[in-house]
Amino acid sequence: MIATVFNRLGGIAAGFAYPIAGLVAVMAPQPAFASDWGCQVVLCLATPGSPTTYAQCVPPITKLWQHLSLGGAFPTCTGIGIRTRETRHGYDLTVTRSDGQTSRYALDTRTQTVTQQ
Repeated sequence: MIATVFNRLGGIAAGFAYPIAGLVAVMAPQPAFASDWGCQVVLCLATPGSPTTYAQCVPPITKLWQHLSLGGAFPTCTGIGIRTRETRHGYDLTVTRSDGQTSRYALDTRTQTVTQQ
């Protein structure tokens, strides 16, 4: 009899645990970070308008243009697929996210511009 009461109380407590955990997660969101340079570059390139619209994007994009002008390879980012194809004046970049969606960009290293295709 006592075991039955404890089992029922345990079931009731477990029923409240998930909603409470969800409520805590929603009320205390954590900021998202792109910790490596390749991921920062991809996030900044995906920004509508200029990839340097936000001040946080200026250093990684400046570093990208310098790196590419010296003949360096395009940086990588774990968690997404980046496929680059070198063109006459820069790169064609295809970014595939983990959910399968793709975005395409043209990077012109002469004018340091990015165009979404």
